[in-house]
Amino acid sequence: MINGIEMAMRWLLDHDCHVVVMESTGKYWIPVFNLMEDSFALTLANPYFTKTFPGNKTDRRDAKWLAELHRLGLVQPRFIPPKHIRELRDLTRYRHKLVRARSAEKSRIHNILTVCNLMLSSVATDIFGKSGMNIMKALLQSKSLDEELLSDLVLGKLREKIPQLVLALKGQLTATQADKLSIALDNFKNFNDKIAQIEHLIEEKAKPLQTSIKLLCSCFAIKKISAIVILSEIGTDMSCFPSARHFCSWAGVCPQNNETGGKRRSAKTKKGNRYLKAILTQCVNSLSPSKKNSRLISRFNSLKIRRGHNKAVMAVCQSILMAIYNMLSKNEPFKEMSEPCILKEKSFTFFKVPDDLLIQELIKRGYKLETAT
Repeated sequence: MINGIEMAMRWLLDHDCHVVVMESTGKYWIPVFNLMEDSFALTLANPYFTKTFPGNKTDRRDAKWLAELHRLGLVQPRFIPPKHIRELRDLTRYRHKLVRARSAEKSRIHNILTVCNLMLSSVATDIFGKSGMNIMKALLQSKSLDEELLSDLVLGKLREKIPQLVLALKGQLTATQADKLSIALDNFKNFNDKIAQIEHLIEEKAKPLQTSIKLLCSCFAIKKISAIVILSEIGTDMSCFPSARHFCSWAGVCPQNNETGGKRRSAKTKKGNRYLKAILTQCVNSLSPSKKNSRLISRFNSLKIRRGHNKAVMAVCQSILMAIYNMLSKNEPFKEMSEPCILKEKSFTFFKVPDDLLIQELIKRGYKLETAT
């Protein structure tokens, strides 16, 4: 309750206490933080790093233990962006959830058509374009989809595939599936409207960040909406992070440390910021293959062959994030390094293998060698 928070604030001020530490438990810390951030020096602690001994847990003991850790400087503060960035982040995260819900509704529509043996997706690239929506509306009206009707419904290049469409749409849409399809299409339209509405709010809220958005968009892998989402997660002040490597570690795009007995073992990336990782992954997966001389493209292709697609994506995410750190901290646009420049930096050393070793290797593999005539 807000009365209890205000009483706690008055008690702290009466006792000349201006430094407060709290745990980030669920969403419960947010209203307390919003009320206290103007009057106190707040430190938000991750409960994972401030756990006390098991079997000895009460709220009073937790508060004492947290205060003792903070007094000794053992509480690592969590990154909390300014208020206007947090408000923008609330909007972008809600948009993320709406887009995921819309994708789930798209999958549901695909399933309905597949169950009814209406293989529209096997002919049309995007069944949610104008042609696909016209066909689904005609299905709901129980119209016979012959070539004459499809020629009126289908637009663009899909008109060349009308004979294939006739064969693909020979299924039967039952009454139950038709009701489901009608509801799913209404939900899909509603999600489109809500996403457009929240994107307008995001544009308004992001107006003070136009300079930083332009800096991020100077990288060909980052589009405007991606730049806004990235800034809503990390803010514009890079002085909160000691270095670019610390920044990447906080985001969770680099492996954890796992060393024992002087040996470094393979380790997964830590959780980090899942919203930031999601938008960076989208940026990497949408890289245009036409930019063959790009350093990011060459790094991705090189790692994909040796380590696989997922590890290549995460490595390029780290490269993009390090570039973002330098762009925002130095206030400079993205500087592309072409492939010829990269090759000049690398020095290749070739060793001549003795002929005897090559002959022995061939014999081991079962080849029979004969003297050339």
